[in-house]
This record gives sequence, structure tokens and C-alpha cells, in this order.
Amino acid sequence: MLTVGYANELRAALAPDELPPAARLAVEVFIAFMRNNRVRPYEIATRCRIRSVTRHVPVGPRREIVRSFDLAPPFWPITVDRDDVALTGYGIDRTGVCIRYTQNPYPLFDHADDVTVQRARFSPGCHNVMRRASRTNPAFICERLPEREVIGVLADYLIDAAVSLSEGRGPVAP
Repeated sequence: MLTVGYANELRAALAPDELPPAARLAVEVFIAFMRNNRVRPYEIATRCRIRSVTRHVPVGPRREIVRSFDLAPPFWPITVDRDDVALTGYGIDRTGVCIRYTQNPYPLFDHADDVTVQRARFSPGCHNVMRRASRTNPAFICERLPEREVIGVLADYLIDAAVSLSEGRGPVAP
């Protein structure tokens, strides 16, 4: 059951004009339903910013790619794209934000060759969380969806996903 304290906490996390009231309410009910049914969210969730720079060094141009990882709130997947090799789809995180998630495809270590230098940077505590990732407990990159896309996702998948997740069948296929 949705407690008053939890509902107020969730409303504070959502910007007042971020979503229409019906969509906000649907998200609140979904989160309360997931918690009441003890559906576990994916815990290893991050945001990734990518910066690419080309530097000119004595041996010629060298491309540098820096991926900065920050922790994101755990999320429940609503959909899963079964055609994709990596786990991808739409989800809702614990703060009520609708996201697009994808299994982390990036290396978590620095790598260099003749043409490219790839660096991974982590916010405090993020590297330890990412190192816990495994096949059964994967790490995900989460990206916030624009409002117009959120409303479509909620209308198309939210009820089916809530029932499917609570019954242990997992997220729905779009």
C-alpha cells in the first residue's frame, strides 16, 4: 500500500510539471506495486557521459575517448528488446523517472592502441558497484527519456509490465 510519507517522497523527486498528473500517478502506483510485491529492481545502474577529443601528437592525430560513469537509481525494467544481443528496453527507476536502459557495452578499464586512447572515469563508489557486475547481475547504462516518449511508454506497457513483473515472468516484449 502506498504510504503518505513514501508518496510525498516520490512527488518531491518528480518535478511538478514534468509529467501530466495521470502519468505521475501511474508511475507512483507502479513503484508502490513493485515494492509491495517485493519485485527486485536491477541494482547496478549508471549514467555514462562520453567525451571524444582528437589530439595531435608527434606521431599523428590520436583520438581520446573518456567515458564518465555516475551511479543512477536502481530500476525496474518495463520492456525488454528480445532482438538485441544486450539487454535493452524501457524502465522506471526508484525515483519515478522513465528511462531507456542498456547493458553496459563499454570496458571498465583504460585501453590504448596506436590511434585511440580509451579511458574510464568513475564517480565516488561507482567503480566498486560496477565491479560487482556479472552475467546474472549485469551493469546497465540508463538514460532519461523525453516527456513525449515517456507518456507513450507508460500508456503502451505499464499495466502489462506491472502484472508480468509481479508474476515473475519479467518485462514485456514491445
